[in-house]
Amino acid sequence: MRSSETTKSISTLGLALHAAGAVGVGLGVMGADSAALAQTEQTPTDQTTTHDHAEAKKSSGVSEVVITGIRPLLGAKIPLSIKDTPQSVNVVSSQLLQEQSITRLEDALKNVPGVTLNAGEGAARGDTINIRGFSAFNDFFLDGVRDAAIYVRDPFNLDSIEVLKGPSATLFGRGSTGGAVNQVSKAPTLSPFGVFTGDIGTNDEFRGTLDVDQPIGDSAAIRVNALGESSGVADRDYVKNHHWGIAPEASFGIGEPTTATLAYFHLSENDVPDVGVPFVNGAPAHVNRSNDYGLTSDHSISDVDIGTLRVTHEFNPNLSVASTTRYANYVFNYRFDAPNFGTTPPTAGEPLSSIRVGRDSPSSSGTQTNLTQQVDVTARFDTGFLHHTLVTGIELARQTNHLDSYNNPFNKTNNWIPETPLLDPDPTQVHPVEPVTKAQITTADSEAAYLTDTVNIGQYVDLIAGVRVDRFSASYDQTTFATGAVLNLSHTDVVPSPRVALVFKPTTWQSFYASYGTSFDPSAEALTLTTKTADLGPVKATTYEAGSKTSLLGSRLLVTGAIFHTEVDNAQVNDPENPTLTTLQGNETVQGIELGATGYITPQFEITAGYTYLDGKTSGDTGTSPIIRYNNVAIPNLARNAVNVWAEYKITPPWEVGLGLNYLDRRIGDVVTSASPPAVVPSYVVWSAMTSYKINDRLKLQLNVINLFDTLYYDNVYYTSTSENHVIPGAGRTVKLTARASF
Repeated sequence: MRSSETTKSISTLGLALHAAGAVGVGLGVMGADSAALAQTEQTPTDQTTTHDHAEAKKSSGVSEVVITGIRPLLGAKIPLSIKDTPQSVNVVSSQLLQEQSITRLEDALKNVPGVTLNAGEGAARGDTINIRGFSAFNDFFLDGVRDAAIYVRDPFNLDSIEVLKGPSATLFGRGSTGGAVNQVSKAPTLSPFGVFTGDIGTNDEFRGTLDVDQPIGDSAAIRVNALGESSGVADRDYVKNHHWGIAPEASFGIGEPTTATLAYFHLSENDVPDVGVPFVNGAPAHVNRSNDYGLTSDHSISDVDIGTLRVTHEFNPNLSVASTTRYANYVFNYRFDAPNFGTTPPTAGEPLSSIRVGRDSPSSSGTQTNLTQQVDVTARFDTGFLHHTLVTGIELARQTNHLDSYNNPFNKTNNWIPETPLLDPDPTQVHPVEPVTKAQITTADSEAAYLTDTVNIGQYVDLIAGVRVDRFSASYDQTTFATGAVLNLSHTDVVPSPRVALVFKPTTWQSFYASYGTSFDPSAEALTLTTKTADLGPVKATTYEAGSKTSLLGSRLLVTGAIFHTEVDNAQVNDPENPTLTTLQGNETVQGIELGATGYITPQFEITAGYTYLDGKTSGDTGTSPIIRYNNVAIPNLARNAVNVWAEYKITPPWEVGLGLNYLDRRIGDVVTSASPPAVVPSYVVWSAMTSYKINDRLKLQLNVINLFDTLYYDNVYYTSTSENHVIPGAGRTVKLTARASF
């Protein structure tokens, strides 16, 4: 970083601390992590709420949730309350998922400010998101263990979703430049219950979930969650979803010094994917929302099997050890026909009626496996007047990826499947059978050791310092069947990742913090290498963040405020002198503000709200002939302003109503240069509403209207050129009726 930029960053941090303090003390306005309170306590409305949330009551009002999932990182690796954690943290509870009738992880993350959705082709599919403008495709975790794989995640077995903003390499290792998502699985309890939830919707949805918990002794229990779903997407006539899953878990020694939990998760998906609509003249094509440019024979098939053994032992209140062993197997088969204009992209002023669209088919199938062992030791001790909470551990992992790529004739002719009219596409055309052309095998081994010390310096100050050292080694083998050519590549990185933060707590209801953290992305992060990337070192990022968190209204409402600056000063770009090479000379900077509020304004009125302002710039080079330089242009798919609000009001003890909105500012689809006009995704506001009525202690009915005003908007974006691009429309108005029965 240049000296002037360093001075600017330091000045910005000073202003950040001042501004954050003003937020916490003077204004009490909404703050940085909109769901930063790990969902405040709510009056249970049925047995589902009681068992799924285990929320603690205090006579003074609402308290932070006691999360009862298998492994929340808040508490396991971060030994502080959410109010005192020195970074932006968002938690989406299972109750919020129920209230909004959410069935996909990506939709749940719309409650988290700073998240945008990507679309993709080839290996970039399934859940693909950006956090604070940076890709988080490989930054999904399940109970603290990496869940980097290609599938659409369903929250039927989740107790909560934790989103940790900013670099968290000391917790996760590689990735996490913008943040990371940890899914917390439901865990067995010693209170027997059963809940069946059934949904029907105007999107042809028929969905049922089952959650049953049964103690099998004084300290052991079994819990089983199951799912079955058949659904479509409103106004996207050819998109179909068929999912089923089961997740049994058994815990032994609950409440005792030694506890063991054995969990298995299976999810099968057989979908007709949505390939969206293409951009025409810098905007999503002005066509009917129902237009489908894929084929009805397209499919996205996946089978996910994950087995986990977690054992914890508490030697005494000051010393404990935890071991987590995970084996995951992900099988996928993906046939995808995406809109592509090939060598003849639309020209300015060309009538839409004359434009024809080809089908690009970057299809693949394969198997990915993850084998992980983590061991954590937590020790509490004093040195003089300093109280330490030391968390240290090791992580060993092996990931493999066996990928078969199918022949894609579109690269040679636009018309291998007859081109279809833009205004009236025919998704029933025949997709010729294509053979496998390449086989790719990647094996990645990683070893890591980490240590974090949280030091209480008296009553008012916490100092957090930590470091993690990762070794990530990948080997890549590719065989091209037509020529018999074999490509062998390998790369190894050894990277230390430090972190330091200071928390000041002048009162029991306020905290102020400043933090510094790093992250890195190795060249084989996505389990692939090329001749252009095999010799590159890791891309590194640094983040400075300062903020405040304040509990108001008798601890019923948490408001937070933060300002941050993240810089990547060695991003991968094309070498201007040699287009066949990639160098680490790019620069990406995102700085912004996050505000949010979560909790109860009155005992009857609950709110979850957030706002983000993101200013993201990138510099580098693109293209091969000619090389195009760009300097300080907007980062693609980054929304400068974003707002999410969800509010509920209890009219009477059995009757509740809810209303929410999501606003996302305009985004560009590509890097804007003087050689290409911007492709712009327009801003949108989408409203949703809910009402529920508790008929008796065992039956509750709920009605949700999603996209209340039937707004045409666009979410997931994919853009590489004026020819190859698409954006996926959001679902039209959808009405869902849910019955939740306890037994």
